Amino acid sequence: MKRLAALMLTVFILTIFSSSMTYAINIPLRVVVDGEEVNFPDAQPFIDANGRTQTPSRFIGEAIGAIVTWDGNAKKAVFKMSGTTLELFIGKKEYQLNGQKKQMDTEALLIDGRTFVPARYVAEAFGATVRWKNEIKTVYIDTDDIGKVVDEGDTREVAGFIVPKNIDLSVSAIKDDLNYEAVFTIDFLRKDVEKQKDDMEKILLQRFSEDTVKEIMNVVRSKVKDTDLIEARYFYDTKTSQYIFLAKSWPMRGSTITLYILIKGVKPRSLS
Repeated sequence: MKRLAALMLTVFILTIFSSSMTYAINIPLRVVVDGEEVNFPDAQPFIDANGRTQTPSRFIGEAIGAIVTWDGNAKKAVFKMSGTTLELFIGKKEYQLNGQKKQMDTEALLIDGRTFVPARYVAEAFGATVRWKNEIKTVYIDTDDIGKVVDEGDTREVAGFIVPKNIDLSVSAIKDDLNYEAVFTIDFLRKDVEKQKDDMEKILLQRFSEDTVKEIMNVVRSKVKDTDLIEARYFYDTKTSQYIFLAKSWPMRGSTITLYILIKGVKPRSLS
């Protein structure tokens, strides 16, 4: 009788233990953006074979403020926000950020007609910070850092441009502005103004067409001395369908040449 009671107690304990283990394993994955849990109405996020959280592309993209489209011919998900373009290809670890090829440790997936993408790579591509809390199976994404500078070795990424460190040309992201995404400033009080112009040209060529950059730089290079005048004007790049604004540079000692990159889709009021 005692042996039977002991056996039943053992079975009971093992059942409880097994049930609690099953419960722990089945905790659903959660994705929280800026304190708000993202709702996935049908297809749910999951951990892939590489240990990355895969989420339906449209929902994660829209949660951080990006526009998401699907290119069926190229089999890629495209995310766009504030001049930054991210392209993730189904079944490939290689992806593109503003046209530059990069590598991740997993890949986008197509499951039952739904595109899944690694949440971390999408969020970090736009400058958001990502944290993973394993105990509660939750991905936390904070978009407060979107638009800030991201350091990458000897270069830094500013609003989608790769900018070398330790140059005198100033390149800054513009956050929380409905019209502009970045500003370039050549300062005549800094050394080697011509080098600043050369750096501006190289960085602009990362995104814009050669014809547009040549047109811009012809005007920029016309200001040889800080007492020279440049009138304000707009440029339009057909490659990116984007406007660039060159502010008026006054003829005065220590003046600057300032170039603003308008957000794609924004048309200056004066040209409307």
